[in-house]
Order: sequence, then structure tokens, then C-alpha cells
Amino acid sequence: MARTWKGAQAAALALSLCTGSVLAQANIVVNGSFEAGLASWSESNFLLQGFDFGIDSAAHSGSNAFFGGAVESLGFLSQSLATIAGNTYDVDFWLASDGFLPNQLQVAINGQTVLSRDDILLQPYAAYHTTFVASSAVSQLQFGLRNDSGLLHLDDVSVAAVPEPEISLMMALGLGALAFARRRRSFKHGPAQSDRHRRHSQPAKLT
Repeated sequence: MARTWKGAQAAALALSLCTGSVLAQANIVVNGSFEAGLASWSESNFLLQGFDFGIDSAAHSGSNAFFGGAVESLGFLSQSLATIAGNTYDVDFWLASDGFLPNQLQVAINGQTVLSRDDILLQPYAAYHTTFVASSAVSQLQFGLRNDSGLLHLDDVSVAAVPEPEISLMMALGLGALAFARRRRSFKHGPAQSDRHRRHSQPAKLT
């Protein structure tokens, strides 16, 4: 019986570790924190680096962030991502605004807008989130930034696959089985150990 429960416990632990590693999806964006400057990113429709786009130290985390503010139209920052057709992906990033108007933020995947904001008022870094379903093995992530009189700051860009529902269910079952096995083990051995402790702690009878 003990071997059976040890086997069940080991299987539950293995299942939890396997599904947990799947759930902890990796960020497929390269240099999403801009610590390597503009490496792996492409920019277009800006006027001049250091003027209406570039890298500075006003970061959300780390040392660097991207700033952009094309005049009268969107300037674009893009990166091609390796994706799996049919999979859903989370897009997360942080954005700060100096409050100058008009300004505009646009996030697009393969030219299709998935998030858009106009005239963002003065704000420190705030988290933004959207999702998309990949249509091919390569998806182009594109940020459009406009700020006629100031700048928007972008940092900590992340794109990660959303786990399939059946994987989430497997994770829940694995954790449940592991918890049950531990509870069973604790229930089985706890009282017996207490009884043994009481027997050994009793003084020997004098004859």
C-alpha cells in the first residue's frame, strides 16, 4: 500500500512539474526591456533618432526604455515573432505619457489593430494588455506612437502563448492529486508517530 501511495505521489509531482513548465510560457519578444538599445527592433516613419524616437533612461524597470512621438502621424516600432498558427498570445507592456496632446498609441499584429488609445493624459508607467490569435508561423508586432509636442515611453514588452484549457486542467488535477497524497500520508503516519512517542516517553515500571 505504501508503495502505491508513493507511486501516486511521484506521478502527481511529475504531472505538476510538466504542466507547470508549460504554463510558465516564455516571452517570445527579444530585447523587450530595451536593455540592448534597439537591437532586434525596427523603426519607421519617425523623423530622426534622438529627436522623436530613441532610447533613454526613463525606464519602468532596468536602465533603458524606448521613447517615441512622431509628429502628425504614427511612427512605428516593430519586431517579427515566431508564433504557432491558431495559438492565442498575451501582449503585455508598460507605457508612460507626458500628457502633451494630441498623442496616440496603436498596437497591431500583421497590420491588424488589436489595441488603440488616443490622447493619453499625463500618467506614470501603466500596464497595458491585449491578445491575438496567430495566423501564421511569423507574426509582426508593431507599436504605433504619435505625440506632436512630447513623448510616450514604452518598456517591458512581453508576448507569451496562452496555455490551452486542457493543460490548465491537467495542472489542477496534478496539484490536487499531490495535495491528496500528502494529506493521506500525513493522516496515516501522524497518529502512529504520536503513539510511539508516548510509549517511549513513559517511565519504565519498577519491579
